[in-house]
Amino acid sequence: MATLSLRVKDSLKHKVAALAEREGVSLNNFINATLAATVAQEEALAFFDERLRGLDMPGVHRRVMGFMGKARAGKEPAAEEVERAIRGK
Repeated sequence: MATLSLRVKDSLKHKVAALAEREGVSLNNFINATLAATVAQEEALAFFDERLRGLDMPGVHRRVMGFMGKARAGKEPAAEEVERAIRGK
């Protein structure tokens, strides 16, 4: 595990410390979790950007909206329904 020396404004440190306390974790654990979540978000965005590149996005949007229009409150769609919506069938 690496050690990181970080300079932050006092006001930011106090806000982050208050958030960590509210979550019931140490400042170190809070910062680690926040950094991990940020990295995971960037990795997910890069993954989907690569997967969606070159697709007919208006067509994908129409299929998703068509699928969402069939959704009913309180009932999760079956995996087969999701697959059919992705394929546009």
